[in-house]
Amino acid sequence: TTGDEEGIGDEREGEIRASMPASVTRLGGSNFDDSPMDMSIQMGPDEPLVAIEGLLTGERREVRQELYVEDSGLNDSPFILCLSGEPSTKRDWETLRAALPARLDTWTMIKDVRALQFEIECGIKRWMALSMVSEHQIIRQMGWVAYPYDTTPPAVELDALDDMKLLIRWFQKSRNYSDQQEFRLAWVIRSPQLETFPDAINIELTKTGLGLFSPWSPPKR
Repeated sequence: TTGDEEGIGDEREGEIRASMPASVTRLGGSNFDDSPMDMSIQMGPDEPLVAIEGLLTGERREVRQELYVEDSGLNDSPFILCLSGEPSTKRDWETLRAALPARLDTWTMIKDVRALQFEIECGIKRWMALSMVSEHQIIRQMGWVAYPYDTTPPAVELDALDDMKLLIRWFQKSRNYSDQQEFRLAWVIRSPQLETFPDAINIELTKTGLGLFSPWSPPKR
């Protein structure tokens, strides 16, 4: 799945932003004075304000800039299973229900999420075997989604863009979605035998896997 499904996903979730040094040069050859300057730069209407840091005398001043980084050369988008924490009270249930689209009206309980992760990976490997994919790598992540930003995902240092950092970015969403109390399982699948993976894959769960889903009813009070 991707992060742009209406009513569920933050269209900017998964975005890669790198923080790196830069400088500002005053046009016309005039110098900056030595006094502190309350100055910021904004690259676009939804981009963060970048404050001037490390003020220098002369024509240039040092800044930190946060740049959007294209995903294609860094990592593949993961396959994601989205869940929510179980509401313990009627109020919790009403809050969660209001945070999700009305079309999502079937609910189930999963008590052993690690077992579900294992069963799904068995299904993924079966799909790859049927697709004649014998060489592959699976990178996995499981955990609660954090809601640390208003409009723009936080940036990381350029040298921190390793696989795990790039997968963890899919566990961050805007505060606007915090009532979803989301828990995710995510997989990045790579294989030299496939140039691209499909947007979705159909996997078959075993009887054991299906047995992990049980009926659930909302709390009454």
